[in-house]
Amino acid sequence: MLKPLHTWVGLLAGAFLSVIGLTGSVITFRGDLDRAAMPWPTATGITSRRVGLDEAAQELARFRPDVRIRRVRLPVHAGDSYVFQVDTGAKRTVRIVLDSSTGRILGTLQTGWVEWVVDLHRNLLSGKTGRKAVGVAGIILFLLSASGLIMWVAGARNWRAWTTVRKQGSARRFQFELHRAAGLWAYAFLAVVSFTGIGLAFPDTYRQAVLSLTGTPATVGAPKGIKGKAGQSLESYLRSGQQAMPDGVPVELRMPEGKGAVDLRLHRAGDLAAAGNHVYLDPATAAVLQVDRMIDRPLGARFYAALTPIHYSEFGGTPIKVVWGILGLTPLLLFVTGLLTWWRPGKPNVRKLVTANDPVDDVVLSGPAI
Repeated sequence: MLKPLHTWVGLLAGAFLSVIGLTGSVITFRGDLDRAAMPWPTATGITSRRVGLDEAAQELARFRPDVRIRRVRLPVHAGDSYVFQVDTGAKRTVRIVLDSSTGRILGTLQTGWVEWVVDLHRNLLSGKTGRKAVGVAGIILFLLSASGLIMWVAGARNWRAWTTVRKQGSARRFQFELHRAAGLWAYAFLAVVSFTGIGLAFPDTYRQAVLSLTGTPATVGAPKGIKGKAGQSLESYLRSGQQAMPDGVPVELRMPEGKGAVDLRLHRAGDLAAAGNHVYLDPATAAVLQVDRMIDRPLGARFYAALTPIHYSEFGGTPIKVVWGILGLTPLLLFVTGLLTWWRPGKPNVRKLVTANDPVDDVVLSGPAI
């Protein structure tokens, strides 16, 4: 029963899961793609000096007086630029890059095709309906991974035979052994990524599950009931937030849409997420309303907050990104090899007996039972 289920689910959902895996591999390097598309200052313009946030905002206002600042990505390392995400008069979102050492506008950050890939991966270009479909795909991938491992555990097989691919023998056996070995080696990755992806696709369900299991909320919300409008300089928000969390490195400043608090996001040493800490500020006075440190959150909230950085490999630097990017291709490999193994018109229904010297089946199986 498990083999036909594993096979038919894989065949029917394989192409869909392959698209999700391929786009996920691209998103793994989203930050690197952004940096590659970033307009950079000339070598002679790079200095250790950093202009203030207000000075950069004033230069932006001279260049584009019609825009409204929504977010500012702050420079973290030497040579990083300010990236202002703004709403234009035409109700378009534009990211404008300014040299952090001179305040000079360098250009716009244009990575539209990357945003398209992100939307395809997360929402299938279909909004909330697509997000649910992606969540269902995550459930299918998790079940496929689990069923594949269970078949290995339940079978009379040895580890070496099931994790190696022999060059000798028929093309079909090579395809099957490649499918089996790739699935086993990638099981842990697929299980983790699909599990975290399900949580991101169905956040309300996950939050309710965390609350039920731990008795604590899965998220720490921003302060409510803020009525004042932004009346302080950007630098005052940044300075006030840094004073409230001096051990944090400011990463992004988010202005409220309508009513709400200003959100300064920071990174602290040891955090899994790049910007998992928040200092919420009164937009009218820049007074600190709430300090949200990741380390101080309940266990359930920390677990839920870890879903995004784990799913998108936002931890561990380039080595983890490379591993995630390569393993993201696994669903495509499994689909192709599984399909080739299953689809064999005209092949006889034969099984070679297992011997002590050949512990792996020749694997010419009947029907779809891969």
